[in-house]
Amino acid sequence: MAPQGVGGSTATLKAITFRIASTPASQLPQQIPAISASLPRCKDLISASQVSSPKDASENAVVIHKYKTQLSTLLQDRTTQGRWTAVVLIKATIEIGGWEVLQKSGPWVRGLLSILTKPDPPTTKKLSIITLTRIFMHTRDYPTLVREITTPSLPTFIQSCLNIITLRGSNPLLHTVLESFNQLLPRHPTIFRTFRTQMQQILVQVLAPTPSSTVKLADNQVSNFFVSSEISKSARQLYIQLHQCAPKAASTEEWENLFKDAVSNVHYVANKVFRAVVEDWQSVLGANPVSNGQTLDTIMEDIGPDLMGLSGWSGVYAGSERMIGLLLLLKELVAIPTATAVNFRLGSLMDLLNRIFSLTVPSYSKATDWQNSVRFNNQISREEREQLWAVLPHIHIAAMEIILTLLERFEQTLNPLVIGILDQLTWIFNAEKDVIGVRTIVYSAISGLLNLSGATLPKSSIDPLGSIIHFCCGDILPQEPVTSQTKAASTVTKGNGNSTNQSAINADTFLGASNAPKTPAADFAGLRAAAHVLLPILLSKLPTQYISDSLRTRMDRTAVLAQHKEAMVASVLNPPAKKSGRPVASIMPLLARSYPHNRDVEGLLRPRMPVIRTGNAASALDDEEDDEQGEEAELDSADDASQESIRVDIENKETAMEEAIPSRLAIGDEGSGAHRSTAITPAQPGLNSLTDTFVDTAPGNVTEKSTKRTQPESIVTPPSPKRVRLETLSQSKVTVPETGLTTGIASATSNLSIEPNSAPQSTTPIVTDPTPLSTTRAAASTNDTDSDNDDDFGALVLGQDSDEED
Repeated sequence: MAPQGVGGSTATLKAITFRIASTPASQLPQQIPAISASLPRCKDLISASQVSSPKDASENAVVIHKYKTQLSTLLQDRTTQGRWTAVVLIKATIEIGGWEVLQKSGPWVRGLLSILTKPDPPTTKKLSIITLTRIFMHTRDYPTLVREITTPSLPTFIQSCLNIITLRGSNPLLHTVLESFNQLLPRHPTIFRTFRTQMQQILVQVLAPTPSSTVKLADNQVSNFFVSSEISKSARQLYIQLHQCAPKAASTEEWENLFKDAVSNVHYVANKVFRAVVEDWQSVLGANPVSNGQTLDTIMEDIGPDLMGLSGWSGVYAGSERMIGLLLLLKELVAIPTATAVNFRLGSLMDLLNRIFSLTVPSYSKATDWQNSVRFNNQISREEREQLWAVLPHIHIAAMEIILTLLERFEQTLNPLVIGILDQLTWIFNAEKDVIGVRTIVYSAISGLLNLSGATLPKSSIDPLGSIIHFCCGDILPQEPVTSQTKAASTVTKGNGNSTNQSAINADTFLGASNAPKTPAADFAGLRAAAHVLLPILLSKLPTQYISDSLRTRMDRTAVLAQHKEAMVASVLNPPAKKSGRPVASIMPLLARSYPHNRDVEGLLRPRMPVIRTGNAASALDDEEDDEQGEEAELDSADDASQESIRVDIENKETAMEEAIPSRLAIGDEGSGAHRSTAITPAQPGLNSLTDTFVDTAPGNVTEKSTKRTQPESIVTPPSPKRVRLETLSQSKVTVPETGLTTGIASATSNLSIEPNSAPQSTTPIVTDPTPLSTTRAAASTNDTDSDNDDDFGALVLGQDSDEED
């Protein structure tokens, strides 16, 4: 178990120091993996300040001093194994030590610089370059350390590295040196200014190499390096960053001149490489092609040096290599950020790309088509023309990489150019779709273009994408081996005795062996990955109404068979447009069955978010809600305003009733024509509960009608026509203290017509004497069997109208 705390770190560092001291130098490289794995446990001890408590500081300082002394001794060891071990451990200590180790790393820096001048193996020098680069990068945050360590040591480091890479023959340290300079130059441009010319002389030989060239170079040109694609890329990046070494006022101007020279150089090389055809392209900036059928040289070559100081080349293949290298240089010019603001000439770059894309490999399937589209220069041999068709797809791939970089760098700024670029890519794809690299780069470029403005493309730009979509689906699906069995055709004898030709017979078909191929089919990972990215973008970004049913069916089928989750989700979110009234099919069931536990699919199947209405529907619903709220507010305000007036009216009515009702009042007497008071709700819109009270006296048949709402303190409001209020209806009574009379107030739900000789359907006693109340009720029950009882008003059911049902 690993030690914990500072005490554990001290014990671990002691063990590491003892292990280094007790192991012979020749066996130390075998111990490095174990030592490097234990060293991070000592990070707290090595990076801690040495001015803490005196007791602990003395012990820890002694352990750290012994460890650093051991590394310094190994750095000066006579054996290469000891020096290699010291370089590895110094780098690991620098990474975990921080400022505490950096401030005392001066002796280590001098020892590492001495290794670069010794005849050590390339691995030791490579690790020394990497370690010194890390030290210079870490000191950037501390100006004091920059002044004490980096500034005195960096010039020596640059000169030593340049001396290493200028040696003749294959140099394995070239890539390491270029990567180191790429990291250090932007942070210390003034120090690199002294070595700028020397660096340019080396970089121009590897930034656009032409290994196929047969031109013999001068003695002062060093081109015997083993130049790989990684080395050329690092050289291009460093060559572009050299403009930062110029004075601050001239940095922008040098970058713009470099961009202009690169574009002009590509045109210059294209004039020679494209001389086998007569170009129809015309520049908008005046850079017209020179190969228009005039007399040309018999050999395609460039003696050099050109505008940028590049070496000469000879032949179509060498010219295409130079052209591709310059196009990649333009790509890096677009991608690499600059220290100051620069003026980017996008028009000149797009003019160059239009020239390159205007020339495609002709199709020999239909002779009339390619002869009319491509005009040949009769002064050029057929062999050179065929060499041009061989290298032209690779030139197109390099040009399309510039398109990808422009999309990443400028984004929305390229919206006006999307339709034109898309048409050019479709043109290139239809002519060179058999090349794997062309298909891959076209898929990636179209993905970027559709992400930028795919939903706004017109139908005229989407229809040509049909062939690209078709090939994209074919590249995603696993390729099944096609085994064709050649059947022996029987000889057919004609009437004249002649027999037809017999087809060739494959004897292997009669062996009964398995039809499966013995070798697996080639799988192009980059092509399949690019098509895998393009398919969901096609389903989500393209307008569905512009995609044919057969093409959409193929896309959905490919997504389901390949189990492409992103494409299936995009298909569900963007269903095909409904055409001719036919129902639209969805792959939602297949998606749910394929990914039942996926969160994205769960969100589609069971959304938790409420529906958000937009447009006219939302405004109409809002208007209805506002009307309802307005009506409710008016009703509430009317009820509140009428509360006080109702109480006053009730008191006035009680006083009038005491005077109008004599002792001879007989409720329910048919002969007298008196009727019990009835609560009536008139059928008028906008009224909730108006109660009309009728009192008919026996002698004079006097009727008193109250047109106001007679409500007690707890008013009861029936439900509005739009929203039902769930409230409890209750029967209220108002007691008059002077006479002890009780007034019952109820609400009916229908209009009643009062006839002299007929009893109403629903009546409620308004004013009665408590003493003869039972007698009155008995008389009413014997004379009027249809009258309701008082108990009927005890429980009312909201939302039911018994009178209307009757």
